[in-house]
Amino acid sequence: MELQEAWYELRFENAFLRAKANSFQELFERLLGFAYKGDFMACRPWGNQGDRKNDGFHKSERRLFQVYAPNEMTEAKAKKKILEDFQGAKAHWGGRFDKWTFVHNSVCGLPPHIHQLLLDIGKDNPGIMVEAWGLEELKVVFRDLTLEDKESWFGRAPTAETRTRLGFEDLRVVLEALSNKRPPVDRPVGDVPAGKIEANALSESVATLLKEGMVKAPLVEEFLANWHEATLGERIAQSFRTEYEALRATHSPNQVFPELQAWLGGTNRGTPEHELAVLTVMAYYFERCDIFEEPRSS
Repeated sequence: MELQEAWYELRFENAFLRAKANSFQELFERLLGFAYKGDFMACRPWGNQGDRKNDGFHKSERRLFQVYAPNEMTEAKAKKKILEDFQGAKAHWGGRFDKWTFVHNSVCGLPPHIHQLLLDIGKDNPGIMVEAWGLEELKVVFRDLTLEDKESWFGRAPTAETRTRLGFEDLRVVLEALSNKRPPVDRPVGDVPAGKIEANALSESVATLLKEGMVKAPLVEEFLANWHEATLGERIAQSFRTEYEALRATHSPNQVFPELQAWLGGTNRGTPEHELAVLTVMAYYFERCDIFEEPRSS
């Protein structure tokens, strides 16, 4: 996977994981608007008529979308919602669509009772293709966006050319910002053994970004060795560990990575050089300190 592709995909995945309710609806509409342009019709509620069970329509595919993104998905509410949405779609839009797609924000996929319900709906309605789209299906759509659309959404991504321009000044800005982060905890920082990406089941995009960062990770070691404050590297390592431990309690490894990236990079994401400097520092501490889990010894 190329650096730009991996960077954009991780930004999209992080946006997906953060989005709930109306913000998820907006993310969905923006994605399909970029992907299908004028071939996609977003549908917003209108007065007391609502959206008539239509959250978007892909005209050329005759595909009707229904979006469901609650904070929590309980079995009873999910089944009731799906049945009501499908029956309402048939009542309001029958004859205008051949595909009905249930779009959800469940990170771990749909449970078996929902799969069974969707299969039953498809069986009872042989003229309509019933599908469920989650993160993986939406990522497929996102990958086909043009570079210009991805850039207009998430800003400029670092490239191989950015890597050649990355120098001490870019790293200094990131390191100095990090040195003033949360106070350290009193625990030793261990070396990172081989196989850590696999041990944490990190995604391909995360692995690509770490490998790109590792290209110039030795710059971080050289920078710290020449810095006037001898304890800076250790303080940064401890800060990383503190933040990682806090995130690990409520996030999966693939969610932790972009959160750490945002924590280190700051709320106002910078230039491609700044973004690659962030990745370089993260790669250095991924290898050298105890963030993410070490592989079990055989």
